[in-house]
Amino acid sequence: MQESAQQTAYNPLTRRYDVKAITSLGFALVIFLLLLSIIGGYHTTSTHKTELSRLVIAAGNKITLANTLREAVRERIDSLQRMLTHTDVFERDAEKLRYFDHAADYSRARRQLIEKLSSDEERRVLEELDTTVKQVAVPNARALRLLSNEGAPLSEVQAAVQAAIDGQLRLLGRLDGLVRIINSVTQARVQEVSETFHEAVLTTALLGMVAFAIAVFTAAYVVTNAGARNRKLSHQAAHDVLTGLLNRQAFEASLRLTLEQANVAPTQHALMLLDLDRFKMVNDSCGHPAGDALLRQLSARLTSSLRQSDVLARLGGDEFGVLLRFTEPSDAEAVAEKIRRTVEDFTFVWEGQRFKVGASIGMVPFGAEPITIAELMSAADACCYSAKEEGRNRVHHAGTNTETMRRRSGEMRWVNRISDAVQHDRLILFGQMITPMHPELDDGRLALEVLLRMQDDGGLGLIAPGQFLPAAERYGIVPDIDRWVVRNSLEWLAGLGRTAEELRININICGPAASDPQFHAFVRSCIAETGVPPRSLCFEITESTAIRSLANAAALIDALGDLGCRFALDDFGSGLSSFNQLRHLKVDYLKIDGGFVHNIDRDPVNRAMVESINTIGKKLGKRTVAEFVENQRILEIIKEIDVDFAQGFGLHRPEPLGSIEAQIRQAQDDHARIRLHSA
Repeated sequence: MQESAQQTAYNPLTRRYDVKAITSLGFALVIFLLLLSIIGGYHTTSTHKTELSRLVIAAGNKITLANTLREAVRERIDSLQRMLTHTDVFERDAEKLRYFDHAADYSRARRQLIEKLSSDEERRVLEELDTTVKQVAVPNARALRLLSNEGAPLSEVQAAVQAAIDGQLRLLGRLDGLVRIINSVTQARVQEVSETFHEAVLTTALLGMVAFAIAVFTAAYVVTNAGARNRKLSHQAAHDVLTGLLNRQAFEASLRLTLEQANVAPTQHALMLLDLDRFKMVNDSCGHPAGDALLRQLSARLTSSLRQSDVLARLGGDEFGVLLRFTEPSDAEAVAEKIRRTVEDFTFVWEGQRFKVGASIGMVPFGAEPITIAELMSAADACCYSAKEEGRNRVHHAGTNTETMRRRSGEMRWVNRISDAVQHDRLILFGQMITPMHPELDDGRLALEVLLRMQDDGGLGLIAPGQFLPAAERYGIVPDIDRWVVRNSLEWLAGLGRTAEELRININICGPAASDPQFHAFVRSCIAETGVPPRSLCFEITESTAIRSLANAAALIDALGDLGCRFALDDFGSGLSSFNQLRHLKVDYLKIDGGFVHNIDRDPVNRAMVESINTIGKKLGKRTVAEFVENQRILEIIKEIDVDFAQGFGLHRPEPLGSIEAQIRQAQDDHARIRLHSA
């Protein structure tokens, strides 16, 4: 009977039941005490905490918006100063567009700030700011009007710009006052809420300590026994089973946290994606167990070569990710090279066979500008792919992530704007005359190159092609632009009636369109529909396009040349093999690269290049055209060299085709009146 009692006392099941009962009772008691101690203060504490967070966030938002207003004003001051120094009208127009962009930024930030103001004092300061804005509007408008007037006296323009700048400086003073008021109001409110919040927290903490003392003993067993299991499960959820490194989900979580920290306090970090070279050979030769062993050994090597603050993860297969936190770009490059050498020096041995692998690494520094995880991973993946394309076992990094990401983001915005402009006919055709340099070359036909501008969707002016064509080329929408230009150019030419026979218009064609048979058919159909004489059309192909694919350029010439269209090779001289390729292209004109022409009066090497291009072009039976002829001195040198035609601002500034058409019709009317009077 005694033995039975002892067995019952030491029964493991009974022991587990007793511990479970004690644990349940203990936690029930803790919960009861916690409810008694904090239920009264919970609501107050929660309210104060929410209010404090709201105040901090609201203050941060208001200060950010106020700083945005200040930055917009500063940028407008800089824009006014740059417009004053620009001599080129297109550069001044481009700067004016940026000026209006800053004005739009100011308006958006002001509207958002009005919604967030919470005190009468803040609203009073904003009303004073608005009054100052109205006062500044008059000198601003006058300065912009005079800057657009090329005939205005320089002193008058300078005085107007200075008056506008002085007004903007007054705005900055008002904005500084607004920031001070926001800080003052916020500090007073935060201090008031903080004191109340501190009292509530202290009361809750004192009452909670009683429950905590009881909970310590009760929870000790649970923490000791269940904690180990939880840690194991957590480790398995965040780590790769094979290598023990972080997995993709955990790595992206670390990356997300780093990005959030960078948004609050910008610091430099770097992301690297590493892909093993020749890893497949190990799997194919020795099987996947060998590949798994290689990954385990190499993971250990990589871990030992990194700092404790760095994050290393296996993202899948033979791809690894490395996050270098708080690391300058130059230091990150050194770490990337160290990792590459670590992989290169690693020798894997399996059943007597020795294998060497390499690492193609893509690295992207970040932290200075906002960016999403998807964009960051995509950029690093592209760099890794470039490293493989460049020969593998090397590091490829984005030069400066600020510029790269800004350009990428800007180009993506341009794509939508360009597509919308093509769809809604917000592209505008300009023309620039091409002038013969010798009387015997003047056949009585007016020659001009069709140039493209885009109307700003906000109605603020025209956008030069250099701002939107690079994005169009990168994302493959230049052929759509080419079709629009061809169709509208031919329709304009057809609208001139018989006068079209007295003109020759040059139309630029991009590389993809030059090699597209459907584009060739499109041009032929446009010529047939409009009825314009093909001899009045000259299609320009850039030299880089022709050099990149001689067959594509020849295909365009063969497709349209039989109709009587003419062809010009644009930007000639920039390619290394230009002269060798030229003999294989049936072009009529060589347009000498403007980079050689625009400073020919100051650079003897460029003059020699132009003379060489002109001489060889004529030997091959081509007519030569000099671009970027910007002044009389360059024009005289072009004549001395015996170039056939010239084009540039020194001869004719581009103007809308509608204006050129009006001049052509006026010249026809004058000529008709002269003939009638003579008769």
